[in-house]
Amino acid sequence: MSMTPFEIRLELLKMSKDMLEQEYFVKKETTHNNWQVETENARIAGQTLPKQPDFPSYPNEAEIIAKAQTLNGFVSQIPQDTKTSTKK
Repeated sequence: MSMTPFEIRLELLKMSKDMLEQEYFVKKETTHNNWQVETENARIAGQTLPKQPDFPSYPNEAEIIAKAQTLNGFVSQIPQDTKTSTKK
């Protein structure tokens, strides 16, 4: 059964949200783990503990829509960089 254009756009939004969330959680976990290592090393060395780092921001609606548009362009085979395309 074929999907309607509305269903395709909804799926692209869901995929975009999932991809950006996964990226967010990886960045957050990496930042937290690096901070924990730095903190433990500072404790062992008797140094001042580093301050807790700023974590990445959670993906917002505009970022999700932009990612969905990028995915849609790929699926639709629309060139993303129109400045480099040549007209014949």
